Amino acid sequence: MTSGHPVGVILTGGASKRMGVDKSTLVVDGKPMVVSVADALWEAGCHPVECQGGNEATIGEYGLPVVADREPGRGPLVAIAEALARHVDCDVVVAACDLPDLDASAVSATIAAARGRTDLDVAVASDGDRHMLACWRAGTVGRLAALVRDGVVAYLEALDALRTVDVAVSPAAVRNVNTPIDAESAG
Repeated sequence: MTSGHPVGVILTGGASKRMGVDKSTLVVDGKPMVVSVADALWEAGCHPVECQGGNEATIGEYGLPVVADREPGRGPLVAIAEALARHVDCDVVVAACDLPDLDASAVSATIAAARGRTDLDVAVASDGDRHMLACWRAGTVGRLAALVRDGVVAYLEALDALRTVDVAVSPAAVRNVNTPIDAESAG
């Protein structure tokens, strides 16, 4: 890592099929989910924080830059590979946009687990299950891109193929909101 802080990337390009509306801008506890995630990344020391994919006009209203997916609809693993390709010289913390209770301590734990580790590709948040919050080490893009070229499209499959460490975090911090029922119970 060439800088003292990782870049933060929020995955906002999903179709939100189960939700029926754009999850990134869904308001939970009085705040759009993408803003809650961005706040946690900033508080943990990520800089800059940007969004990968999604509606630039809508997300941009919250002051967040949006980088268009080069291959929209290919899923989160391709989006992660695109983000890593832009930031090859630094660690990148990637978080899903649907984690309204994400906090800086969970983000910081993934950063701390990855920092300085040359034997590691990714530190992933886990509460027994692996979640879409991870600190990807600088230089991992080649290995991830090779997996994608070889046909790997599933996030968990990629994690299994890479040098990964699970980082224990609070289940509340990585609770995701995928459906209207999830959103109702979150608020």
